[in-house]
Amino acid sequence: MDSLGCRLRIALVAGLFLSGFLVARTEAVVVSTTQGNTTAPTDDFGFANVGVKDENTLGTWDDTTGIYLGYRWVLTAWHVTTSNITLNGQSYVVESGTTERLTNPSDLGLSQYTDLRLYRITKDPWLPTLKIAETPLDVSDEVILVGNGQNRANDVTAWDVNGTTWTVTTPPGDREGYYFGSGRTLRWGTNRVNETGISVELSTTNQFAGFSTDFDQYPGGINGATAYEAQATPGDSGGGVFHKNDEQWELSGLIHAVSEYANQPQNAQPLFGLDTFCSDLSIYRDLIVNTIAPLPGDATLDGWVNAIDASIMAANWGQQGTLWGHGDFNEDGTVDALDAAILAQHWGEEDPSWHPPVVEAALGVPEPSMVVLLAVGLMGLAARRRTRRSGCA
Repeated sequence: MDSLGCRLRIALVAGLFLSGFLVARTEAVVVSTTQGNTTAPTDDFGFANVGVKDENTLGTWDDTTGIYLGYRWVLTAWHVTTSNITLNGQSYVVESGTTERLTNPSDLGLSQYTDLRLYRITKDPWLPTLKIAETPLDVSDEVILVGNGQNRANDVTAWDVNGTTWTVTTPPGDREGYYFGSGRTLRWGTNRVNETGISVELSTTNQFAGFSTDFDQYPGGINGATAYEAQATPGDSGGGVFHKNDEQWELSGLIHAVSEYANQPQNAQPLFGLDTFCSDLSIYRDLIVNTIAPLPGDATLDGWVNAIDASIMAANWGQQGTLWGHGDFNEDGTVDALDAAILAQHWGEEDPSWHPPVVEAALGVPEPSMVVLLAVGLMGLAARRRTRRSGCA
């Protein structure tokens, strides 16, 4: 079988025209059929995990998109800044010194570094951990694109194109699409994968492996317009691409760039027939997981597995709908004996990258056998308290 690197080809070069297109960095999604889709759909893909990046480390407003992966880690594009992020209406502050730029696998023949940025926030937003896709998407797979994109104008505009001159005309014209509207909105839309196994070059030192979607105007056919046909818009990147694999939603990609027609009018975007270019996160999954994964049993995400984690697990014993921070270390939605076994197995372990080394000497922890006794004792106490309360009038 050919290696992945052999299957990739350079699709676009930033700043250069290729097959009539220009690549531009993106903001996020515009939907052709609605200006809604600003709340989670019934079959929620993880809408709450997509946030608006606000004030950055320079003290200026960012207003682009980031994806909360879990364990206090955010994923966005490298060519945007490391910024505080608002999730569910609350802003979360960047933890200083945690920014990581991901590298390309050496066999791809791309630049050393890719257009993916990870950084940690200082507080847990209490959101589920997203599953990152383990395998690439296929052509025609339906996906959801979501991000804090520029709003569009209400009506479609048509243009006749004569050389470098675009003239507004009565539809249909040579090109059709939208002008920008005012403001930005966190919104989701749908599309289908148009091409896989491509590489995109934003600069000679910033390339990524990925896939594309095409902004179709009309339904019908294998690659016709979807119900909420979506396209990214020029500006800053960081929006997410989600795909339902069997019965589970996965984060399959990140939005980075769009194509543009030569000489298209200023503020005219998106136009039908253009592409959105996304990184294939299945290629970068191992790097991401190795960076963000906490110590098993570390509920507080402070870099130690200790009595504090045991007490948190005990306090949530038997609860359902739980998260990692509740002591649900296998993330199956329930705190139970499986989680206690994980905690006991990793008792006393530490990861200095998650905490200041100066704190290490100040914290004492009981022997490994004590964690089991502590957890069981607290669980029993909690159960007795629940029993007494249930008998009261």
